[in-house]
Amino acid sequence: MSACVADCKTVLSFWAPVEADPRCYGEIILLRLFETHPDVQKLFPKFVGLSKEQLQNNPGVQAHGEIVVCKLTEILKANGEHKEILKALAESHAKQHKIPLVNFQIISEVIVTVAAEKLDRFGPDAKTALKNVLKTIQIDLGACYEELGFKE
Repeated sequence: MSACVADCKTVLSFWAPVEADPRCYGEIILLRLFETHPDVQKLFPKFVGLSKEQLQNNPGVQAHGEIVVCKLTEILKANGEHKEILKALAESHAKQHKIPLVNFQIISEVIVTVAAEKLDRFGPDAKTALKNVLKTIQIDLGACYEELGFKE
C-alpha cells in the first residue's frame, strides 16, 4: 500500500461527519478562508464585496462549499488514483476560473485547521495524513496546470 493510499484511508477513518454534511463543513471552510485570507474572496465573483454577515448562511457560499467538500471526498475515495479527477479540476480552475495554484495551498491549510477544530479523533496522525493527502493533491494538480500551460 502506497503512502498516499494509507493516508487516504487514515483521513477517511475520521471523515464521515464531513461526508455526511458537506454543505455545513464546506460553508465553514469557505467562511474561514474568506476571514483569514480576505484577498481570496475576489476569486469568487459571486461573493466579491459581500460582508462577513452577508456571507454567513449565504446559499451560494453553502453550495460552493459543498462542491469543495464533495470533490475532496471523491479524491480521498480514489485512494491515490485521482489523476482524471484532478485533470478536470485543473481545466476548470486554470482555464475558466483563472485560480492560481497557491490558492489550493491556502485552502488546504484552512481545511486542516477546520478539521482540527471540528472533528473528533483528529489527532496528530490524522492531521499528518490529511496534510500529506492535500500536499499530494497540490503537487499533482500543479503537474496538471503545467500540462495545460497555465502560468501564474
